[in-house]
Formats: sequence, C-alpha cells, structure tokens
Amino acid sequence: MTKKKKILTPKSTFLTNQISRRSLIESGISMSAFASLSSLIGNRYAIGQEVTVAKRLVWINMSGGWDVLEATEPKVSSTSGIDMVYDYGLASQLIGSEVRIGRWLGRLARLHGDKMVVLRGINMGTTSHMAGRVYMDTGILSNSGEVNSASIPSIVASESQATIPIIQLNGGSDPQIDRGLLNPVSVVRAQNLDLYRAMYPQTDNQLNQKLLMLDHLRQSLDRQEAMLGSSDRLSAVRTAESKVRVQFDEQVGQKLELSDEDRTAFTIEPPANLNGGQRDAFALALKLLKNDLVTCVNLGLGGFDTHANQERSLQPIMENFDYLLSTFITELDAAGQLDDTLIVVYSDFGRTPKVNQRNGRDHWPFGGALMLGGGIEGGRAVGGTDDDMRGLKINENTGLIDENGITLNPTHLGAAVLELTLGADYLGYRSYLERLPALVRLRTG
Repeated sequence: MTKKKKILTPKSTFLTNQISRRSLIESGISMSAFASLSSLIGNRYAIGQEVTVAKRLVWINMSGGWDVLEATEPKVSSTSGIDMVYDYGLASQLIGSEVRIGRWLGRLARLHGDKMVVLRGINMGTTSHMAGRVYMDTGILSNSGEVNSASIPSIVASESQATIPIIQLNGGSDPQIDRGLLNPVSVVRAQNLDLYRAMYPQTDNQLNQKLLMLDHLRQSLDRQEAMLGSSDRLSAVRTAESKVRVQFDEQVGQKLELSDEDRTAFTIEPPANLNGGQRDAFALALKLLKNDLVTCVNLGLGGFDTHANQERSLQPIMENFDYLLSTFITELDAAGQLDDTLIVVYSDFGRTPKVNQRNGRDHWPFGGALMLGGGIEGGRAVGGTDDDMRGLKINENTGLIDENGITLNPTHLGAAVLELTLGADYLGYRSYLERLPALVRLRTG
C-alpha cells in the first residue's frame, strides 16, 4: 500500500478553523473537556509530514466476552483456580510452534498459525460488556463505556484515500470518531448497503445520464473558477466530482454485490449449519479488499456471553469462525494481499476460570486477542496468565513472562495497529496508546 495523505500546516488548516470559547460553550462542550482531549491527542497540525497507509485493517469483534481457555490460552491441566471442561490434548497447535489455541480453531492453527500472534493475559480493568468493547476499540477505559475518542479502525480510515475508507459489516463494532481526526471518515454500514448500491448506475443508459450530470457539474465549476478564481470550496466539490466519476468508471456498484462465484471459496466443505449472514460478510469483505476498494473492515460474531452450557454454546460459533477466517486468510494470501492486510480478533473481556453451577463461565477482567497477517512474525504468544487466570507481567521486547516487566492491556494493541498501519511516528498524535515492541516484530525473509 503506497497511498499518502499530506498533513496540512497550521496556516492552511488549523488557524483558520479555530473553535472559539463561545462556540464551545454553546455546543455544550466545556473548555476543560476540550483541553483534556487535546492533551491526549498530540498536535499533528504543526508537522508537515506524509502519512502512508501501509496496511489495510480487518477489525473483528467477538462480542460477549469469549472464553480464553477455548480461544487464546488453553491450560495444560486443572490448577488451583481453574475448573476444566475440556481436554487440553485437543487444543490446536500452531504450525511450526509449541503455542496452542482453542480446540475448535484447528484450521487457523494448522493453516495459518505461522502468521499468528496470540495475545494473552490482557488486563481489561472491567467486566462490563460496553466498557470492555470500547476499551479494545479505542484504547481508553471508561466505567460507563462512553468515550469521546476515535476507534482504532476510524483513525486508520481517516488517513485513507480508498473509495470506501471503512465499512461495518455483520456484527462489527460501530466506528467512533473524535476531533483529533484531521480528515472526515465516511462509514458504509451493512444496513445501508442496498441504499449505497442504489447510488450506482445499473444500466448503460443510467450510466450515461449520471455522466452527463457530472459533465454539467464540471463545466459549472470551470465557469465559477474563471470568474472568481479558485477556492477551497470549489476544490472540494471538484475532488468529490472526480471521486464519483472514478467510482462509476470502476463499476464500484457491481463490486458491492455478491455473486455465487464470490461465495464459492466459503462453500467448500463448510461446517454444518454455517451462518449465511456471517459467510456473506466475510465474502464481501474479501471482495472489497481484493478489489482495493476499502481500507478498514469492521466485522463481528456474537454469542460469546456463555453463562451456561459452555461447550454446547461455543462449539458451533468457534467452528464457524475457524472456517470463515481461515478461508478468508487463505484467499487473501493466494491473492498476494495478506502481508498488506492486518487482521485483529478481540473480545470484551475473558471468562472466569471457575465453572458455575450451570456449566458456564462468567465475566472475567483478563482477556485475549489474535493478530494475523500484516507481515508480522507469527507462530508465537505474547503474554500469559497464572494458575488463576490473572495476567502476568511481560518483557516489552520479547513478550515473554518477566516479573520486572509491564502488564499487557488494550492500549498496547491499539498502538501496535497504528504503528503497523500508519507508522511509529503516528503514535505521537495518540499519546494515550502505549508502544509494545513485541507486538510489531515483522517477519524476516
């Protein structure tokens, strides 16, 4: 990925758009709140550097708080604090590694374990669904789960020149924005896909009519500039007209439609009762990425709030996910696009080590996540937990357990994503995110 966007200097942007104290008060925003936000988000306007979107981002939300024993950290045997409801011998071993993940993630481990980093012992600081999800999405912990901060995918999308900077599909978390984004973010949501498709011409006659309208708009802009000279507003309209024209030329509307051929890869020996909506979400995401139309994809699966019947509840969800994500990665890899696409899988928090009376697990403030693709050095784990499933401190460079190290938390994941997609310098603009070298090691050779 080589698309670049210039950060404007103070004269061209910031000083001409300052927000007065009166306007802040009238809009219900206190100066102290604005100052607090400014302290979190660095002054990027004063640095005239290029920002390169180096990798696309697929952000997958496993909604409900998944059981890390069945996902990211199976334990060898029952310990002082853990009730086992599975056979560790069935845990899936990453190809070429001693690291294991959940028993129902066999395809991922076998086919793509060498491209995977397993995050363990993430200190969530909460057992609230909303607070946990927002913490993972933004890197900011709030007891209420409400923060005025951009989500990680939105930050990446704000630097994108893609036709669709960010799309939210089946179960994906809702993108959030804040005032630290220099560029607006246009979000396409699953519920609006039909409307979005309808904007595009379906026949040659419709295409000709719309092109005539664009021709008329372009001629009007030429006349205005001849009389009045150039201006920011005229330039913005001209840019918008050019983008729409390109989308018509590239037949974007058709690329938003799924054909049986687009679904083919996801129909080869699928699990029983594969969820059609989830399949189509992964298939559409794959199509958009392969056609280089999108920078960020928000996907998601639900059903992880398993307070009862743990095994029966989780098995079909995890098997479906294993099939869909492994197929998705296989197809991206075959297209030569996996190294340019970072995939992150996360959840609200973890589940208790103890099994409750209904044979389920309850909310637990330590979780786990997966990072795949993006050229990262895979086949390894970063972090871990003790016998009671509490996060252990780790060495920031190796990711291995180190009693003199640091505690892994969602700020490290957010920082790693921004560093891998936008570059290490970008972290200066989001000082609340903490860099962890162990998460950004790239594959060599």
